[in-house]
Amino acid sequence: MEILTLIKSRRSIRVYEEKSIEDDQLKIVLEAARWAPTGANLQPWHFIVIRDKKMREEIGKYAKFFFLKSAHVQNAPCIIVLCYEKNKGRFGIYDATLAGANILIMAQSLGLGTCWIGAFDEMKIKQLLDIPENVAVVALITIGYPKENPDPPPRFELEKIVHYENWHNVKEKSFVETISKSGPLSILKKFFKYVSI
Repeated sequence: MEILTLIKSRRSIRVYEEKSIEDDQLKIVLEAARWAPTGANLQPWHFIVIRDKKMREEIGKYAKFFFLKSAHVQNAPCIIVLCYEKNKGRFGIYDATLAGANILIMAQSLGLGTCWIGAFDEMKIKQLLDIPENVAVVALITIGYPKENPDPPPRFELEKIVHYENWHNVKEKSFVETISKSGPLSILKKFFKYVSI
């Protein structure tokens, strides 16, 4: 139950304290990442730790979804660029994603905040960081001491998403019903609060 509580308490943090992460805490987070499940134990993942302010600002230029920029990327005290070697089996992207999940949960347990950034210009990031051709970038993970405490997001009830024995054996609830407590307008407001052009 303590682990479940920890998982439920994790939030996507977009506002951070102007404070560096201690080396020992960062090492624990990365240690958790390398112990993620991996197909055939191929361990295709790589983690590029970015702390330099100028480099964070450069990366921030390419963290955007079309014209919507993830402005908080350059302001985070640390960015972990999550990568994997494409020639190490068919499942590298899944292995790297599992390692990323370990980063998020371990960071939460240490009182650190994180945000998974999946929208970015991969080619520009690879050029900027001199990443080899056979290595793909899965995500940018911002990490630091949180300066906000967002409300929990709505989640579908288990009855809607869990199927027993076959697809049709499930009790469904509408998404409108699921978000009725917070309301759809509040979700839109939160979205536009955290992105800027």
